[in-house]
Amino acid sequence: MTNLPPVFTQRLNNIVLYENVPVGTVVFRLEGYDPEGSNVTFGALGSDRFSVDPVSGNITLIKPLDREETDSLTFLVSIRDRVNPSGESEQDNKVEQPITFIILDENDNPPEFQKTPYEADVNEDAKVGTTIFDGILVKDRDTIGDSLDLKCLPQQQSPEACSKFRLELLQREATVLTAAVVLNDTLNYNQRMIYHFQIEASDGVHKTQTTFEARVKDVQDKPPVFQGSLSTVINEDSPINTLVLTVHARDGDTGEPRKIVFDLLENPNDYFLLDSHSGELRTAKPLDREALEDSTGLISLLIRAREVVNGVPSDDPLTSATAKATVTIRDVNDSPPQFNKKEYSVSLLENTPIGTPLALDMSVSDADVGINSKFALRLDDVSGVFDVEPKLVTGYSQVNIRVANGTLDYENPNQRKFIVLVIAEETDTNPKLSSTATITVSVMDANDNKPTFDQESYSATVSEAAQPGQYITTITAKDVDSGSYGDAGIHYSLSGTGAELFHVNEQTGVITLANCHEEQPQTSNRRQRRDLIGGDVVGLAGLEMLSMEAEPETREINTEPTVQYTLITQMPEATSASANDDKTASGKAMPQTCLDYETETTYFLSYKATDDNGQGQTSVVSLRISVNDANDSPPVCESPLYRASVDEGSVVFDSPLVVKARDADSLSSISYRIIGSPQIENIFAIDKQSGQISIRPNASLDVTNLQSDQLIFMVEANDGLFTANCGVNITVRDVNNHAPSFQQLNYSAIVEENSEIGTSVERVQATDLDTGKNAELRYRIQQGSFDDFGIDERTGEIFVSRKLDYDRRNTYQLQVQASDLGTPSLTGTATLVINVQNSNDKDPYFAPPTQHAEVRADAATGQLVYTLIALDPDVPNHNALEFAATDDITAIDKEGKELPHNEQFKEYFAIARNGKVLVNKQLDRNLFAVMRINVLVTDSTAPNVQQGKGLLIIQIIDVNKIPPRFNAPWTPEQPLIKLQMVEEQPIGTILTTLQATDDDSSIGEFNITANEYFAINHTTGVIFTTARLDYEAIKEVKFLATVSDTGVPALTATADIVVDIINLNDNEPHFTQAEYFFNITENSPQGTVAGKVEAHDADVGAFGELTYTLIGENTKYFTIDTYTGNLMVANASILDREQLKELTLSVVAQDKAPATVQKSATATIHINILDVNDNPPVFTRPVYNSTVAENAAYQPPAALLQVEATDLDEGLYGDVRYIITAGNELALFKLDAQSGIIYPAQSLSGKHGIYELTISARDTQGSGTMESIAKAIITVLQVNRHRPEFVIPALTNATIEIPGDIVQPDYLLLTVKALDNDTDENNGKISYHLQVNNQNVQETTEFKINEVTGELRARQQLNRKNRANYDIILVARDAGNPPFESLRLLSVSIVDANENRPEFPDASNPYKVSINENSGRDVKIGHIQAGSRSKHNRDIFYYMLLGNEDGAFYVDKLTGDIYTNKSLDREETDSYTLYILASIKSDLHISEEERASFSIKTLNRDNTVAKVGITVLDVNDNAPVFEKSIYYAGVNANAQMNAAITLVNATDADAGKNAKIEYMIVASNLYKFGASKSTGSIVPSPFAISQDGRISANTIMAEYNQDRFELEIMARELEAPQRSASTKVNIWVFDGTQLVRVILSRPPEEVYNEQEEIIAELRNATQHRIIVDEIRFHLDSIGRIRMDWCDLYFHAVDPQTQQIAPVDEILKDIDRNYDYLKDYYAGFAIENVVPAYIAIVQDEFDLAVAGLVALVIVLFVGVISFIVLCCCLKHWNLSVPVETRRKEALIKKQIIEDLNTTENPLWIEQKLKLYEEQELTMQVFSEPDHISNSDAPGHLDHRSSLEQVHGHHHHHHHGQSVDNTYATIQPRNNQNRIGAGGGLSSAGGGSLRNGAGGTGGVSAGGVSGTGLLLARIDPHSNDFADYATLRNNRAPSLYEFTGSTFQAPIRDGDDAVAELI
Repeated sequence: MTNLPPVFTQRLNNIVLYENVPVGTVVFRLEGYDPEGSNVTFGALGSDRFSVDPVSGNITLIKPLDREETDSLTFLVSIRDRVNPSGESEQDNKVEQPITFIILDENDNPPEFQKTPYEADVNEDAKVGTTIFDGILVKDRDTIGDSLDLKCLPQQQSPEACSKFRLELLQREATVLTAAVVLNDTLNYNQRMIYHFQIEASDGVHKTQTTFEARVKDVQDKPPVFQGSLSTVINEDSPINTLVLTVHARDGDTGEPRKIVFDLLENPNDYFLLDSHSGELRTAKPLDREALEDSTGLISLLIRAREVVNGVPSDDPLTSATAKATVTIRDVNDSPPQFNKKEYSVSLLENTPIGTPLALDMSVSDADVGINSKFALRLDDVSGVFDVEPKLVTGYSQVNIRVANGTLDYENPNQRKFIVLVIAEETDTNPKLSSTATITVSVMDANDNKPTFDQESYSATVSEAAQPGQYITTITAKDVDSGSYGDAGIHYSLSGTGAELFHVNEQTGVITLANCHEEQPQTSNRRQRRDLIGGDVVGLAGLEMLSMEAEPETREINTEPTVQYTLITQMPEATSASANDDKTASGKAMPQTCLDYETETTYFLSYKATDDNGQGQTSVVSLRISVNDANDSPPVCESPLYRASVDEGSVVFDSPLVVKARDADSLSSISYRIIGSPQIENIFAIDKQSGQISIRPNASLDVTNLQSDQLIFMVEANDGLFTANCGVNITVRDVNNHAPSFQQLNYSAIVEENSEIGTSVERVQATDLDTGKNAELRYRIQQGSFDDFGIDERTGEIFVSRKLDYDRRNTYQLQVQASDLGTPSLTGTATLVINVQNSNDKDPYFAPPTQHAEVRADAATGQLVYTLIALDPDVPNHNALEFAATDDITAIDKEGKELPHNEQFKEYFAIARNGKVLVNKQLDRNLFAVMRINVLVTDSTAPNVQQGKGLLIIQIIDVNKIPPRFNAPWTPEQPLIKLQMVEEQPIGTILTTLQATDDDSSIGEFNITANEYFAINHTTGVIFTTARLDYEAIKEVKFLATVSDTGVPALTATADIVVDIINLNDNEPHFTQAEYFFNITENSPQGTVAGKVEAHDADVGAFGELTYTLIGENTKYFTIDTYTGNLMVANASILDREQLKELTLSVVAQDKAPATVQKSATATIHINILDVNDNPPVFTRPVYNSTVAENAAYQPPAALLQVEATDLDEGLYGDVRYIITAGNELALFKLDAQSGIIYPAQSLSGKHGIYELTISARDTQGSGTMESIAKAIITVLQVNRHRPEFVIPALTNATIEIPGDIVQPDYLLLTVKALDNDTDENNGKISYHLQVNNQNVQETTEFKINEVTGELRARQQLNRKNRANYDIILVARDAGNPPFESLRLLSVSIVDANENRPEFPDASNPYKVSINENSGRDVKIGHIQAGSRSKHNRDIFYYMLLGNEDGAFYVDKLTGDIYTNKSLDREETDSYTLYILASIKSDLHISEEERASFSIKTLNRDNTVAKVGITVLDVNDNAPVFEKSIYYAGVNANAQMNAAITLVNATDADAGKNAKIEYMIVASNLYKFGASKSTGSIVPSPFAISQDGRISANTIMAEYNQDRFELEIMARELEAPQRSASTKVNIWVFDGTQLVRVILSRPPEEVYNEQEEIIAELRNATQHRIIVDEIRFHLDSIGRIRMDWCDLYFHAVDPQTQQIAPVDEILKDIDRNYDYLKDYYAGFAIENVVPAYIAIVQDEFDLAVAGLVALVIVLFVGVISFIVLCCCLKHWNLSVPVETRRKEALIKKQIIEDLNTTENPLWIEQKLKLYEEQELTMQVFSEPDHISNSDAPGHLDHRSSLEQVHGHHHHHHHGQSVDNTYATIQPRNNQNRIGAGGGLSSAGGGSLRNGAGGTGGVSAGGVSGTGLLLARIDPHSNDFADYATLRNNRAPSLYEFTGSTFQAPIRDGDDAVAELI
C-alpha cells in the first residue's frame, strides 16, 4: 500500500508581520496532517530569522525584522510524516512548500540628513530674508509616520542663533524634506563672527540632529568706537599740563582694524589740549571754577576719533565718531542745596495706594562737591501723610514724594488739599546751608463707593392681566461719591429669567410692564389653549377625541386616552345648541397680555445699580415680582376619558368616580354637569362642586335593559368663563359578590429592632368564597408601615423592608388589605400590631413544651424524624437557636411499660444543632415503641446563657403492608393500560378515569408522572389533556400512573399508561432554508447537479410526501428532480461567468394531499457561477527597464523595478506569481513572487553592467497552466559610495589648547586623520585641506596642513597677547567621482599656563540646600558661583561630576543654577551630595571611566569642585502600610482585662510628624464556635489597642471561650490628609488544653528571631495554621530558670473550619512527618514537642482491691529493699567510669525492653536514644551490675509512640530479670508516700488531684495546667531517688495523656536534668 505524503492545511502566502515584532514571538503556526494518521513533524529551510518547532509547528522569530532591509521573506517549510513509529527513516515522506511573510513598515528609523555638514558664509550687511543656504536635505527610510519636520536648537556658544536665522521648508513629505536657512535678523561681525546651531529633524517619533555653521563676513561699515570712561574730576588748582584723562578708541570693524587719530571739536575757554595719537588730554591754562557758566564745575568737551584711510584721517561719517567728555572741577563749599523750583503743585486720586509717588518733576542739587555736597531731605507735613526719598543726597538727585501713611478719602473734607514743605539741609558742613520748596497737593474724587440700596431685597406685585406700561414699583440707590460717580450717574437695569417682561427706567428706577409682543411676536404657545373655547357640546352619538396640536378641521378618532389633552366636540353631522352661548363673547374679546400666572407665578430678578453713567461700580439686590392670578385659562380635564366599572344592581361605585378638571387660574371655581341622553341623566348624577358621579337612588343598572354594557357620556367643567368636556366610560359588569375575609381581624407580632431586612414578621391569610379569578387574592399594606415593612402580595407574609429603630418608632399598626382579582375587585382588611423588641433578654422555649413525632419502624438511618420547634421572642430567626439532647432519655415498650434506663437509648436518635431529629440507628419496635427525650434549646446570640427545656416524645409506628390495585385490565404482572386519542383535541378533554381498590385501607390519591400533555385529578382519577396533541410531534405519550392508599406508611401501585395519538392532516410543507445558495462552475455540461433543495412536511403518509417544481424566468436553463429535489443544468449556454455571475430561481414543494386540502411552500435558489482558469496572465509591458547604482541597499533591499501582469480570472485562478527564469545566473537579484518587485539579492558593489532578466508570470499562485513572459533590463552603475569620516578630531566642534604665550612656527598642533570606506584607489584616497571662503587651501596666514599626512602646524609665530583664539575649518576630501568631502570645525586656544582656574569661595563651599519631595521637574533649588582671579573675564562653565548617578538633578552649564530633573521621592533617597566642576572649557566631556577614577577625598580638597548637599524634605505622600494583611493570635479564656494578646505594626514611609499614626478598632466581628458567619460586631469591643499597636483584652474573655473574633484594625495618619490602612486580626479564645509546647535548647531571643521559620515547618508538617501564643524561659526539674532554653507555646487552627485542632491530632501529624522534620529539628535544637497541659483521669478507688494492694506494696517494698542493699554493696566496689557505663547500659536495656515494636517511632533517629516515660512522674533507679555494653540493642523491640503511651505497663513479662528501669505513677498530692530521698516535684507545686477530665493544677514550665515530670539520667550523679509504690497498674486512658514521643538526641555537653513537661 502506497504511503501518501503529508499535506499542509493552510495557505502559506502573504502572511503579514510588522517589522517591530519582538524576537521570540510566535508569528505563525504550521498545521498539517498525514493521511495515514501518523505523527507529523515540521521544519524550515533557508531562513536565519525564523525557527520552526518540529512538534507544534510554531514559527518563532529569532532575529529582528527590518522592512528597510527586506520587505518580504520567503523560505521553505517542510512537513514530514513518520512511517516507522520508532523514529525517522528513509521511507518517511517529506513535503516542502514555500512560505512568504510580508513585512509591514513601522516608524523605527530616524530621519537622516544628507550632504552634511551644512555651512554658509554671510556678509554682516546682508538683508533680513536673505537665503544663505538651501541645501538641507532630510530623508526617512520609513514610509509611515508623520511628515518630516525641522526645528532649530540653539547651542550654548551661540544662544541667539535661532533668532538670527530661521528654517524655511521648501519641500515636505513623509520620506523627504528640503529646506533653506534664511536670515531672520541683522548681523554684526563685531558681536559674533560665527554662529552654530543644531538642526533637528523629526518624523513624530525619532529625532536626528546635525550642526549648521554660519560665518559672518566683516564689512567696513562701522565707525570708531570709544572705549573706557570719558569723565573725570580735577582740582581747581591743578597746574598747566596736568594729565586729565586718556582717550581710547578702536575701529568698529574688528576684522581688519584701522589706525585711529583724535582731535577736539569743542573746548570751552580753551582749557585743555589733546594729543592726536596718544589721546592724552592735559590742561592748557589755569582753571577757574567760578568763571564757568555751569555752577557745578562741569566742563563738556567734544572729542572726535577718525580712522586713517590711505594715510589720511577720514572725515566720512562711516569712518569717524564723536564722544562727549566731561571734566568736573572741585571747589570749596560756597553753595547751598537748590531745588529746581520753589513751588510745586500736583493732583492725585483718593485711595491712592501707600508708596505711590507724586507726579512731580522735582530735583535738588548742591554745586559743591565732596562733603560740601552732602545734604539731607525732610518734610514739614503736619498731616503725616507723605514722605520724601531719598533721605540723604550727595550733589544731585531726583526727589520723590510718596504717599506714606493713611488712606486719602475725598469724602473727608479735611483731606482734599495738603500743603507740604520740603527742606534740604547740609549735614557735614559748618555752617549747614539749606533751602526749601513748597508742594500743594490736591486730592481728586475717585469712584470708590458702590451705590447702596435702602433694603437688601425688594418685592412687588402685578396682575397677570396688566397691560404693557403698567407701573409696578420704583427702586433707587444712593452713592456718596460726587458728580457722575455719585447719585447723578447711577443707571438701573434688570436681569434674570423673565427680565425681558419688565422695563426699568435706567435713570429714575421706575419699573413698568414691558411690551413683550412688540419684541417677540411669536415667542410662546402658552396662550394657545384659549383657542379651545368655542367648541360645541353634543350628545353621546358624536364623541371623538381631538388633539390640541391638530389643525381646527382635523378630527381623529381615538378610543383610548393619550398623553395629549383632548376636548370632546360634536361630529360634523350632529346638531345641537351650544351650551356656552353666553360665554363665547367673553372668550373671544380677551386681550393678550405678557404675564401668565399659570406659567410663572413669581419672577426672581436681579436689580442692578451702576454709577459713572453705567460704566462704574455696581450693586445688586434681589427683586421679587409676584404675579396675581386672573381668570384667563380654561379648565383642563385631568384625564381625557374616565373609565369605571359597576356591578349590575349596585347603587354606588366600588370606589368613588370623580371627574376632575384643573384650572391654572387659582381664582377660578369649577362646576360640573352631565351632558348626555335622558337615559344617562336618569341613571347618574354629579356633584357640581366635587365632580363625583353617583348612581341615582331609583336608577336600575341592569345589563339586559341596556343596549350595551358600555355607558358613554360627557361631563362639562365650567369655571364661569370657559368650559371643558371630559369623557366618561362606565362598564356595567356581572357581580363578584364575596369579599375576601381574613382569618383574624387583628394580628400582633413582635420583631427585634436589629432584625435584618427581609426578616419575616407575620403571615396573614384571608379567604374568598368565590372561585377562579374572583378568589385569587393579592395582599398589600394600606397604611401604618411607614415603609418599614413590606408584604408578599401572594402569600401575605409580612417582612422587614428597612432597618428598624426602636427609639424612632416601637409600635406599628398596619392596615392590611386583601383584594381579589374579580371585576370589580373586592377587598377585606385586617389590622396587624407590630411591637419592636428593644433587647435580647428572653429565654427561648419549646412551643409546645412537649412535642410529638412519629417515625416508621423501618426508617432508614439518617432519615429526618422531626424538627424541634422552639420560640424566642427576641431572636430574629430560627438559626439563632441551637438544640441538643440531655442524657435523661426514657423509653416505653409497645405494651406501655416504661423500660429501665439504658445508655443505648442515646444511640437511636441524633439531634442536630438546628433542631433536626434524625434516625441514628436502625429502630426496633419490639424493643421500644415510645422514646422520651429531654431536649434543650439555647439562644446562641444572647450575651449570656439563655436556655429552655422541653420534652420530645417519638412514637414508633407500624408499617402498612398491602398496596392498592388498579382495576382490570391492569395486573401486577402486566401493569399496562393502553389508550387512544385523536390529535388536536381541545385542552381539558378527558382521556379516561382510573379506578383502584385496596384490601387493607382506602384509596388515598392518584398521581401521574409529570409530562407535557396530561394531568390527573388526584381524587377522582380523571386524566385530561393539558396541552395540544400533535401527531407529527409525538405519536404516543407514555407516563406512569400511581395510586396510594391511606395506610401508614402509604403504599402505592403503578401502571404504565400508553396513549396512541391518531393522525390528522394539519401541517404545511417547510423548506429547510428560506433561501438556497448553490455554486456551479461556468461551462458545466447539461445534467450537472448544482445542488439539492429539501423540504419537510410534518404529516405522515401521503400528507407528508412532497414533490418539487421550478418557477421563474430562468427555469428553462435548469430542471429539478420531482422527488429528490436535485437541481440540474438543462441548458449550459447561460453558464458563462464573464457574462453572468449569478441568477435566481424559485422552487415549490407540494404535498400529495387531495386538492381541497393540499398545501405547498416556496423557497428561493441563488446560483453563483464560479470561475475556471481559462485566461492567461498578461504583462503590462513586454520589457521593463531600470538603472541602479552599485551602492543600492540590499539589507534592507531597495526596490529596483516592479513587473505586473493581470489575469481576467478571479480568485485563485487570477492570483499571479512571478519568477525569474533566465538571466540571473549570478544570483544578483531576487523577485518577490507576489508583488513582482525585483530587489538586489546581494551587494551590487563592483558588479556594474547591464543585466537582462527573463520574468515568467503564472496564475493559480504559480501552479497554474497559463504563463506569460517579459524582459527586465537592469543597468548597474558604479558610484562613489562613502564620504570621508573624521577620526581625529572626533568631535564636531573640537577645541585644542596650547599652553604658553607664544607658539613657534612649524609647531605641530594636531595630526588630522579621516577614513573612507571606499576601498578602490580613487574613491578611498583622502586629502586634507583648510577651508577659507568656501575654498580649499593648504595654508592660511596662521596655519598650514599637509595634504597627505594631515599634519596641522603653525605657519607663523602666534602670540597669545595679540590673539588667543582661532577657528579653523578642516576638510577631508576623497578622489571619487563625484568627490565627497567632510568638514570639521576646530578651535585653537592659546592659554596662559599660569592663569588661575575658577574656584568656589570657601565660605560657600560646601553648599547646603533643601527641597520638598514631589516638587516636580525643572524646579530651581540652588545656585553655585565660581570666580576667577584672572584678569581675563572668561566664561565659566559647570559640569556634574559625581552624586547624580540617578539623574535626579542637572546644572545650568552657564549660570550655575541647579534644577531638579525629576520628581524626588524622599522615601527612596533623602539626601544627595553633588560634586560640580567649574571649568573655563565650554565643551568638556567627562567619560564614565574618568568619573569612576575620581576620589571623594581629593574632590573635597579641590576648590574647583563645588560640594552641594541636598536634603529632600518630607511631604505627607504615603499612606500607612501594615506589615501583614492579616494577623493571627490567640487569647486564653482565663485571661484578665488588659492582658496583652498580640502586636500589629503599621509603618508610614514618611518622616517626622507625617509618619505619626494612630490605631483604632473599627469592628470586632464575633464568630461563635462552629459558626461560619459572624453574629455581628460586638460593641463595645472586647479588645483595646494602644497607640503602639498592642492589642489587649478589654473584658473578661471567659464568656467567649472557643469563639473566634475577626478584628478590623485601622491605622490612620495624624496629619492631613489622614490616609489610612486596614488589616484584620483573627483571635481565637482557647483554654489551656488546646496548647502545644515546643521545648528548645536555644535562648528565647534566638527562637523569637527564628519563629517564622519554625512556624512554616510546623505548618507544612501539620497542614494547619500555627499561631504562637507565648515564648518563655524554660524551667528545669528543680524549678530553676534556664536562660539558654525556652518553651514555645502554640495552638493550631484547621484552615477549613477555622476551629482549634485537638492537641493529639497535631502531635500525630508531627510523628507521621518525622522524616520530613528530623533534620530541621536537630538543626534548631528542638528537644521535644508535647502538650502544654495534661489532664489526669483517676479511677474510682475500689475498696475490694485495697487489701490486695496493701499486700503487693509490702512485698514490693521488701523486694526493692533487697535490690537497694545489693546496689549499695556493688557501689562500694565500682569506680566512677564503671558506674557511668553501668547507667548507660541500664538505659540501653530499658530501651530494648520497652520498645517492642516493628514501627519506627518519631523520636528514634539513632538506635540508642534516651527514653522518656511520658506519665505523671518518672523515677529512674539503678540496676544490677551484670548489665554490660554487650546489651546494646541488636534487636530492638519497638513500639509506636501511641502504643508506648497506652500499653507500657502491660508489656513487661514476668519472666524478665528485675534489673530494669521502673516508672512509678502516682498523684502529686501523695507526695508523703515518697521516701526520704525525695521525689521530683512539679514546678508549680500545686495539687494534681482532679475529677475526670480536669485540667487544673500545676503548670508545666509555669503555664496553668497539669504538668508532667520526666527525668533524664545524669551518669555522673550519685544521688538516686527512692521509689514509691505503684498505685495502679492499668494502662493510661486515652484522655489522660497525648503527646509526641519525639526526643532529640543528647548532644555532648548537655546536662542530663529532669525535664518538666
